[in-house]
Amino acid sequence: MKATTKQVLTGATWLVVLLAMIGGTMLWQQQVHKSKPVTTITVTSTERIPMVLLLDDHLTHNQIQQLTAHIQNSSATQALVTAKITATGTVTFKGQLLNSDNRPYIQVQLPKNLDSNRQTHLLKQLLTAARQQFKFRRFNLVSYGRSGLTATNYVEHTTTSLSPQHLVLMATPFNGASRQSNNRRQTTPVAAKSQTATLAKLIAHRHTIDSKMQVLIVAGKAIKADQPLPLQSALAGQSIFKPVVKVYQQKVLRSWRTQSGLLNNHQIGNTIQTFIN
Repeated sequence: MKATTKQVLTGATWLVVLLAMIGGTMLWQQQVHKSKPVTTITVTSTERIPMVLLLDDHLTHNQIQQLTAHIQNSSATQALVTAKITATGTVTFKGQLLNSDNRPYIQVQLPKNLDSNRQTHLLKQLLTAARQQFKFRRFNLVSYGRSGLTATNYVEHTTTSLSPQHLVLMATPFNGASRQSNNRRQTTPVAAKSQTATLAKLIAHRHTIDSKMQVLIVAGKAIKADQPLPLQSALAGQSIFKPVVKVYQQKVLRSWRTQSGLLNNHQIGNTIQTFIN
């Protein structure tokens, strides 16, 4: 009798333990699979961040097409639209963007023969209108030639909200084209006594630049050929940006022709896309 009672008690104990384990497992599964309300969803990959192209107005149509094609690189499926503003401030857009164009290209056209301050004002006005038209908040700014001076003056006189996320300056004559003021193939900063009035002015206002902006300066180095833009002048922007921004890079691309060889250099697209992405 005692043995039978002992067996019953042991069996009951194991049954209680088993039921407790099953109950705990079911409760755990219920907690794991219990759905939680979704409050916010952030999908950064679909955010529209256009690349604004501010190119030298001395470039031919074919040169602009060559350069744009290299910059587009692997994202050639993204649309390219034109944004133009007159000297009186009238803005017009040519082209349309699809909902899938999250990295489109906006080619900016500013009036010619205006002083830098007026061009800066018009560029600010144009970008404000473009943001409203194409629904974007952030953008990258890519310039070529003398337009790089306009872009530099712009980032020194704009608001933080209208500053580009990335700034790329290609073949920009920061210190002019004179070989007397620049060591033709030197990559070091230009000495203060050799700085042009334009470079000295840009350096003086560098403290107003948004430090979060990332800057890339690209220069071309012609091999065994005449180089109208001294390398030191093209890289003189280092004195403007390097002491201010947290991310600064400079790249020298070699070609067998003159400075214009940078326009169709196949490396230019990869260089810009790698920096921005």
